[in-house]
Amino acid sequence: MNFILTFLVCLFPICIFAQGDSIAIHFTMKFQNEKIELEKQYYSEKHQDSIQINKLKFYISDFYLFQDSIEIYQFPKKHFLIDLEDEQSQNLQIDSNFTGINFNKIKFNLGVDSLTNVSGAYGGDLDPTNGMYWTWNSGYINFKLEGVSKVCPSRKNVFQYHLGGFMEPYNSIQTVELTSSTVNSLEINVDIEVLLNAIDLGKTYEVMSPSKKSIILSKKAVEIFHVK
Repeated sequence: MNFILTFLVCLFPICIFAQGDSIAIHFTMKFQNEKIELEKQYYSEKHQDSIQINKLKFYISDFYLFQDSIEIYQFPKKHFLIDLEDEQSQNLQIDSNFTGINFNKIKFNLGVDSLTNVSGAYGGDLDPTNGMYWTWNSGYINFKLEGVSKVCPSRKNVFQYHLGGFMEPYNSIQTVELTSSTVNSLEINVDIEVLLNAIDLGKTYEVMSPSKKSIILSKKAVEIFHVK
């Protein structure tokens, strides 16, 4: 009997088992290698000045797991609002009947798709009271980053990047693809320094509507995500 069980396991291996029949996915917001704390100052080598983060929120949608090029899991919930001020929002849990999932790639969108935007405002993560909705013709803010740097010539040295837009030519939703061999828990680091290093804070310190600048910064924002 033991021989038969051993044979079956070798013949049909489940390479990856998730603890508790689930996989935990966590977004960790960082500046360099340090976890971000609101209103704490971090020194930027690029800007030769301290930078303070006051707000960081963004939407991810259509989250998939892949084994190579084969889609093996899609989150039943379409949209998630990740908020630096809400620790719980930074955790995603796969609720499935799988006893084990073998995957090596994840894929999701940064932002809210056009169809959802034109369908009107929703509740939950898409509730306009979350502060991530402009108007019916501008739609949702996909990515919001606010903070302070003395490099910015703005009032009180603030920078504000509200990136979004769903209508051409300013459809700013982006796709993020990451590889991973992690099984029971997956940590996705969100390194804000990468984005701020791509911006001249002395010239571009405010983007508050769908625009060409919003598209450019949205594409740069894709680069802040990486798997630990």
